[in-house]
Amino acid sequence: MNSSIVLLPNWIGDMLLALSVVMRLPESRRTQTTLLVPGQMSSLVRMLCELPVIEYGRSDADKRKRTVEAVRMGRFQTMYLLPFSFSSAWFAMKTGVSVRRGLSREMRRFLLTDPLPRDVVNLNNKKLHHITHEYAEILDTPYLPPEEWNGVTILPDANYTGSIVYCPGAAYGPAKKWRHFSELALLQERYNIVILGSREDGEPAQEIVRTAPERVQDLTGKTSLTEVAAIMASARAVISNDSGLMHLAAYIGTPVIGLFGSTSPVWTHPIGKKSIALNVPEPCAPCFDKTCRYQHYRCLENITPKTVAEAMEKLCSS
Repeated sequence: MNSSIVLLPNWIGDMLLALSVVMRLPESRRTQTTLLVPGQMSSLVRMLCELPVIEYGRSDADKRKRTVEAVRMGRFQTMYLLPFSFSSAWFAMKTGVSVRRGLSREMRRFLLTDPLPRDVVNLNNKKLHHITHEYAEILDTPYLPPEEWNGVTILPDANYTGSIVYCPGAAYGPAKKWRHFSELALLQERYNIVILGSREDGEPAQEIVRTAPERVQDLTGKTSLTEVAAIMASARAVISNDSGLMHLAAYIGTPVIGLFGSTSPVWTHPIGKKSIALNVPEPCAPCFDKTCRYQHYRCLENITPKTVAEAMEKLCSS
C-alpha cells in the first residue's frame, strides 16, 4: 500500500469536518496515512486521533521551507489536498510528491497531477450537499453520511461536569452571531454555564455574565483548543453559532445545538448523532455574507431563545 499525506484545511471547523472523513477511511489506507496540519491545531489533532502528524508552518519562508523538507523526507506517493486554495497546490508541487489530488479551483489545475472537476459534488458551487461529500471525493473514498459519526472519547475536565457551554462568537462576522444568549441563560436557570471562545468574544460573554453572574463563568480567551475540548467533553450540551467550536463539540460527540444565519446548514451542519442545526428559512438566506445587506438579520433573529432551550432539552433526553 502506497503511503499518503493529507493536507487538512486551515479553519478549525473545516479541518474537523475533513478529519472526520479521514478517520473513516478503510483501516488499510488509514494506517498508511500521515496528516499535514496547521501548526496552531497540531496539539488538538494529536488529542483527537493517533495518526502521524507533520506541522504545516506557514508564517515565514523558513517555516515553509522546513515543512517542504519534512514532507519530502516522508517519501509519500500521494498528497490529498483538502483546502481549495492556489497556495496549497503550489506548496504541494514544491514537495515533489508525485500524485497530487484536489479540486480544480483558483486556477490551480496545472499544479495538480490528479485534478478533479471544480464542482465535483455541488454543481455551480450551490452547496446543496454537505462539504464532507467533497472531501470524500478528494480522498477517493465512499461518502458516509455525517449524521453517522459516533464521536471520539477524550478525557473530560470534571470541573465542568453537567454545565452548558455557550459559544457566542464567530470569526466570520455578524451574520453568524446570534445575539440572544443572555436571554437563553435566563431560561436555563437550572444549569451552570461556561462561555468559551476567543479574546474577541469577551464583550458578548460579559453580557451573559451580567445576566446570571452566580451561574456563568467566562473563559473566553483563557483556554487552549485542547482545554476547550476537555471542557466540552464534560458538558451536558454545547450551544454555539456556526463556528469552529461548534464543530469541535460535534466531533467529540457532545450534544450540540448549532445556530445558523447567513450560512447553510446543508453545507456545514455539525456532524454526529447528537447534533441539531437550527435555522429559520429566509428568502435571502443562505447568502454567505459576513454582514446582512438588508440590515435585518432575520435569519438569526427569528431563532428564539425558547426554541433553542426546548431543542437542547429534547436532544439531551433522546
